[in-house]
Amino acid sequence: MCLAPVTRGSAEKPSGRVTVIDDEANGGQPFGVSGVTVVCNVFVKFATAYTDRDGYYKMDRKFSAKPRYRLMFKNKEGFAIGFNKVIAPASMSALGQGAPSGMDVTVTKDSDVKLWRRTVVNNAAYDYIARCGEGDMNITRPPKNLRIWIFKNATASSAVMMRQGAVIDNALVRSFLGDYAGLLKSFLPDITLGLKDQMSYSSIYSETCHELAHASHFAQAGKSFWDKYIKFILTSFVSTGGVTYGTGAESDAGYCEVGEMWGYYMQNAMYHDRYGGTMPVAGMSYWFHPQIFRYLEERGMTRSQIFSVLKKDVDDRETLKMKLLESFPGKAAVIQQVFDRYAK
Repeated sequence: MCLAPVTRGSAEKPSGRVTVIDDEANGGQPFGVSGVTVVCNVFVKFATAYTDRDGYYKMDRKFSAKPRYRLMFKNKEGFAIGFNKVIAPASMSALGQGAPSGMDVTVTKDSDVKLWRRTVVNNAAYDYIARCGEGDMNITRPPKNLRIWIFKNATASSAVMMRQGAVIDNALVRSFLGDYAGLLKSFLPDITLGLKDQMSYSSIYSETCHELAHASHFAQAGKSFWDKYIKFILTSFVSTGGVTYGTGAESDAGYCEVGEMWGYYMQNAMYHDRYGGTMPVAGMSYWFHPQIFRYLEERGMTRSQIFSVLKKDVDDRETLKMKLLESFPGKAAVIQQVFDRYAK
């Protein structure tokens, strides 16, 4: 067997930009793929670099032969998408061979479907976490080392937070995950995204923000709250054959009530912040009424103020109302009005 020689030129540090197109935002102009890991290698010589917020990267090693480029979805903000048991701690998407000077890549809906979905989830998670800071929403960010799974043949999503230590009945999780249950043996999930039939940037963005809002809630309320909350979610899903959230009359329904009020409120708010237009109404028909939080924000309360009361002892709507009244007596009339409006 004769191997072809490797073509070599002057050594260069690869650099470039990785972008993605959201047809519904920014006038169709590309956004940077933020904080993702770019990997390039020639045989056993590897180099990695994170992209910055605008998608630019530069390696710290020089190459003279053409490297192979890949994206590894381990983000510098402390989360990872999927896993690759063989060579990497996160999912990998091949970009092909490119010049030693670098490669520019633009991801669109016409790209490989796995690459597309991973890229959109990456940017949604990066955006959400970046906005948790004091200069913006000022809420608790999701835990570090967050693990997100994307399931192409599932429709339901969850924030089981198992990698973070939530103690959940594995049989329930297996029933919820269905064909994906075997993966529990390899890596514990924190967030699962069921993206069957979802291909638009906006729908994937919305779904991801919902689950990340739950991850922030977990980081503040703690494991004891979450064990009861997520058990209720999974039990209602499995016992009804796919109908979520129950009726509100079940034991521990209050945990779901508070958790999903926050999740849907943030999902709609983050979507509206990005895309404008009419405020979305996801979740508004459910018995827990996330529009309560929307009403409070429209009348002067901040997301940070609302979130500040979502602690481990706030496990139903009545307790939530009491804590809001105690914490923000200047808004007592508004708080009382909206809870009366959506009384059970």
